[in-house]
Amino acid sequence: MPETQRLTSQTSWILRVSESKANYWATYAVDFSLMLFFIGWDGFRLGYGVYAMAGMFALGLLVWTLTEYCAHRWLYHWGFALTRSGHDKHHDDPLAHLAMPWFVTPLLFLPPQLLVAGYYGVHGFSSLLAGWFLGFIAYSFMHHSLHHYKLSYSWFRHLQSQHRIHHALPETNYGVTMRFWDRIFRTEFIKK
Repeated sequence: MPETQRLTSQTSWILRVSESKANYWATYAVDFSLMLFFIGWDGFRLGYGVYAMAGMFALGLLVWTLTEYCAHRWLYHWGFALTRSGHDKHHDDPLAHLAMPWFVTPLLFLPPQLLVAGYYGVHGFSSLLAGWFLGFIAYSFMHHSLHHYKLSYSWFRHLQSQHRIHHALPETNYGVTMRFWDRIFRTEFIKK
């Protein structure tokens, strides 16, 4: 099979998995499990202190906020053909249950975690990853909620309107859970 045809068939298989409703909900379970695994690693395996774990967890949440912005702006909108394709499908059908295949996050995050925290025994790295994963899970659920629910909270309605602007003007409002990084990078939509 020619290389381009093989890549196309692999890409289409990954896209089919990412469009599955079962995959969509499985990603939550897998990511939540990874978060618990990382917390357990620092707490039980390495005996890292609770306060130090909480600090690294909070730092992981903070790191997530920048990751959310960067991934949405540069990976989903300008990145690889595969990431752009999936995100373009989301823009075409915002109610579709699209998600990265459930096995992507374990493949991306377990090897570095096992190397840094497992092999080298670095305390706090797993707690940092756990905080990052909580941010990722919260972002995923918030993004789902913005498209599927109508809640009466003013902060929710504001985020929802800002995200709708992003769908209409894709070069603005990359932050889904907050506007902070859009203000820093000057990509926040400002009505003139």
